[in-house]
Amino acid sequence: MIETERLRIGPLPVGERDALVAIWLDPANARISPGNTEGQVRRWVEHIWGVWERETGELVGDCTLFHSDDHGAWELAYGLRRDRWGRGYATEAAEACVSHGFEDLGLERIVADVDPDNSASIHVLEKAGFVRVAGTDQHPVYAVTR
Repeated sequence: MIETERLRIGPLPVGERDALVAIWLDPANARISPGNTEGQVRRWVEHIWGVWERETGELVGDCTLFHSDDHGAWELAYGLRRDRWGRGYATEAAEACVSHGFEDLGLERIVADVDPDNSASIHVLEKAGFVRVAGTDQHPVYAVTR
């Protein structure tokens, strides 16, 4: 479990998977590509770490590191409930997971891909130390190194 000033980040209990699926399926979050099914989302969240507010104990989203076959590297992914946007939680969670990756897992490099139209998410990555390193205008890839 990772703890920050305002958040707890860790493995998602089975009983909270439905809540995270609902967050992922919210069109405002743009986490799901066209053609992906709810069944696929349910399989994905089995491996995702949740993010909870320490003050309320509520599940507010996810933030996790995973090895991406697409990038051949460890990747950071995150998303929050829309009612928690604008509070700095995504940056706080992303920075904590990056620190965990470098300090606890011994990673040398972490990547992230992002929707180029999601300026808030790009800003989160940049605040967490990521810089654009590859990709196309429609599919940019960012990275941070130890």
